[in-house]
Amino acid sequence: MKKKHMLLTLAVFAFLSVSLVAASGNHTVPIAPDEYLKMENPYGSDADEDVLKSAEKLYKRKCKKCHGSKGDGKGSSAADLEIKPNDLTEPGYLSSQKDGQLYWIILKGGSEEAEMEAFGPGTDANISEDDIWKLVTYIRTFEK
Repeated sequence: MKKKHMLLTLAVFAFLSVSLVAASGNHTVPIAPDEYLKMENPYGSDADEDVLKSAEKLYKRKCKKCHGSKGDGKGSSAADLEIKPNDLTEPGYLSSQKDGQLYWIILKGGSEEAEMEAFGPGTDANISEDDIWKLVTYIRTFEK
């Protein structure tokens, strides 16, 4: 009897833990294939003002509604999403991401359970590969 009670308690605890994680919007972002992780950002950290201004305009049109104007994940559409956008300003988040990983996420979309769509060439957003690199460069400014 005691064993049954303990198993039932563990099962309820496991169910509640999974439910809380799902409700909080935590999810695992898949790791990009090696070919993307090895990619170098052609703009690097020394992008000129024109590149950053161009990317900022693109970010405001395509990314701001979910990721927020400051990259904090609190855009106007974020409240309606079951899985919340990543807070790009969280200390250590961007520094732990390779440029190729960020490029791949924008190009191909987020995880299966997240609602971030692909933004690359041929998608509804149809952002060029060059502009995706500019976005990666601009997004990096959120960690400074």
